[in-house]
Amino acid sequence: MIQNIVLTKQRNNITTKRDINEQNRLEFQLLLSYENWEEIFMEDDANNAFNKFLYIYLSICHSSFIKKHIKFNTVSKPSITKWIKTSCKRKRDLYLKVRRNNEMEHKLYYKQYCKILSKSTKEAKKICYKEVITKSKNKIETTWNIICKETSKLTKENNINY
Repeated sequence: MIQNIVLTKQRNNITTKRDINEQNRLEFQLLLSYENWEEIFMEDDANNAFNKFLYIYLSICHSSFIKKHIKFNTVSKPSITKWIKTSCKRKRDLYLKVRRNNEMEHKLYYKQYCKILSKSTKEAKKICYKEVITKSKNKIETTWNIICKETSKLTKENNINY
């Protein structure tokens, strides 16, 4: 099953993805069913047969699932510092290593790193929200807006001025 695949790394708030939806999947299946595969089955060399198959398959895949450039807005959160961003990237790298190696000492290190990062993130949020509350004119309203934002409850105005 083909999933939405990110083809390039994020640069300047733009990412490239293949447009995969039900209509494109049906078109892909239809084009594959119309393809004549006898040339591949008649091939004596397995490498040549595979290369021909891959060429046909990928050309149909690329014509059915077209690349789309998607812009996304990054919302800057004052509680997310450079250190936390760097640590999140490091955590992702550690996760990939754990997934590949599956060694116990890597898992333990990863879990410990996650706990430290989680504590640091919570502490940074506390500090940031404390600053927001002390600077605000209506401390109770600001406090409730923060609570509603963190618990994902919608209010008529969820405006927290940083």
